[in-house]
Amino acid sequence: MLLSYAWRGFTRRRTRTSLAVVGIALAIGLLVAVLTISSSVGRAISDSLGAAGADMVVQRRVKPCPFAPVKLPKDLAEIQGDVVDKVRAMDQVEAVSGVLLLWAFWQGHPTVVAGIDPTMKTIGPVRISEKKEGEEGKEDEKSCCAISKGRYLVRFDNRQVMLTEEYAKAVGKTVGDTIHLGPRDVFEVVGLVKLTGSARIAEAEAFIPLKTAQEMYGKGPVVDTIFVALQGARHIPVVSQVIQQWIGPETSITTSENVDAATSAVANLTRRSMFGVSCLVLLFALLLIVRNALSSVAERMSEVGLMRAIGWRRMDVARLFVVEELFGVLIGGLAGCLLGWALAYLYSQLAHLELPPALSSFPPCAQTKPPLALPLASIPSASIFLIGFGAALVIGSIAGLAASHRAGRLDPAEALRRL
Repeated sequence: MLLSYAWRGFTRRRTRTSLAVVGIALAIGLLVAVLTISSSVGRAISDSLGAAGADMVVQRRVKPCPFAPVKLPKDLAEIQGDVVDKVRAMDQVEAVSGVLLLWAFWQGHPTVVAGIDPTMKTIGPVRISEKKEGEEGKEDEKSCCAISKGRYLVRFDNRQVMLTEEYAKAVGKTVGDTIHLGPRDVFEVVGLVKLTGSARIAEAEAFIPLKTAQEMYGKGPVVDTIFVALQGARHIPVVSQVIQQWIGPETSITTSENVDAATSAVANLTRRSMFGVSCLVLLFALLLIVRNALSSVAERMSEVGLMRAIGWRRMDVARLFVVEELFGVLIGGLAGCLLGWALAYLYSQLAHLELPPALSSFPPCAQTKPPLALPLASIPSASIFLIGFGAALVIGSIAGLAASHRAGRLDPAEALRRL
């Protein structure tokens, strides 16, 4: 009986009810949109490291070196190979892979080459497998997710290379062809790599065995990029400090946190602005709903008097007004959650976020574009929707309690005299 009577009271004043529902929907919609956008941006940024199976990417940056037929990209510098072994021996580290990124020039065109360890398939720029949980040392290899044609590099390869699909198309090569990487070295193409989706740090166009890359560079067993997977993100500060001591003040360590700071300055400003606006709208919505509830009580004094005269208790009248407000917030909250997800989806389609160019090893004249774009995916989140509904319920509860408090204080005799 109470619910049906409250529903009739809720639907009787359509204009007032509509304004209240729209106010709640707008406030909750903005809140849900901000939370969803924040979640999608954070997920895209973490994926740029997650694609390599790493928590940290370690590099050493100096002034760019002069032109050479085979040189290190941009401002990268050598890191001695024994640093990789030292990092691997740390208790906090799960896996480590050293990579040597090079620019190899042939007939005036540079190719971005990455020397990788073929045995490290769970971490690095061409990560194609994951470790099985609970089975130490075993790998769940899914070569189909990276190798679209041919095969992956193996331990005994020397002058073999894997090309990205995009680069192979640009230079007209396929599996079985040969390709120049630098003025002296000719490689056999043994595989085509499909690397799509999230942006990647320390990416390349061609992948060769690490020992071959070191021979091409000619400066011994060095690397210029180290991918580090940790036992947990909480170890990042400690491991970073130790690595910086080993390499020196020129150490550059990339984690999801400093990628976020460098990548999404505009996105963060937008999110903060929207969050501030959504808080203001929530406040105005609360004031609007409370004012609407109190006005409803004032307009229905005679009705409240009749209720009390026929035996309704103060608690019954208070519950009636609370339930009426909850009807409004439930409808407005649902509409707001859908509106917020729609706004977040629209933002994900229009926003263009990229990794900082400094994290790319591609030269401006590269034949393919560096994989810097951060695709945003606005995935509906039950936790975010619950937060939105929770905020709506708080607003409705406050308004309902204010209305019920005022209705409970009415004198039945005074209310009946107004009939």
